[in-house]
Amino acid sequence: MPETNPFQPAQDEYAQRTDRPAMSEWIEQMAAHFEATEGMPLIAGRILAFLLICDPPERTAAELSHGLSASTGSISTNVRLLLRMGVISKTTRQGREAALYRVEEDRWPEMVRQRMERVTQLRELTESGLRMFSGQGERARRLRTVHEFYKWLAGEMPELWRKWEREGRPRR
Repeated sequence: MPETNPFQPAQDEYAQRTDRPAMSEWIEQMAAHFEATEGMPLIAGRILAFLLICDPPERTAAELSHGLSASTGSISTNVRLLLRMGVISKTTRQGREAALYRVEEDRWPEMVRQRMERVTQLRELTESGLRMFSGQGERARRLRTVHEFYKWLAGEMPELWRKWEREGRPRR
């Protein structure tokens, strides 16, 4: 019987836990969502989705490459993107040459908060446009409609975040 490293699952056990059609489909759906909503490359979305559900929760670049059937170059490029976004972290362990990556699930609210801050910036831009096109009929009406929506949304966000802090944040 071959020796196994207790810190790395046996290859066939690893494949059994990660090579399931339903899991692969879910990862693809998540990747497509991140591509559509965040402008994230599909492979970055796949890495993020995979790291959200893998067990154990840390993976090397080689394991990500194997688990997602992606090139090591593509994994490397997209891991760097996710590290810059702050949604994954990189750690090293004594005795292991390869770095380990894991999802930073606690960073999710901050990522959404940053997106919502961009909504506030858009409200400010539409307000500026309203001053520029004031009294110009149809152009001003269209811009006012968009502005009123963003104004409303920006006004609701502070309470939404307070509610998250009170009720939604998981307790550890």
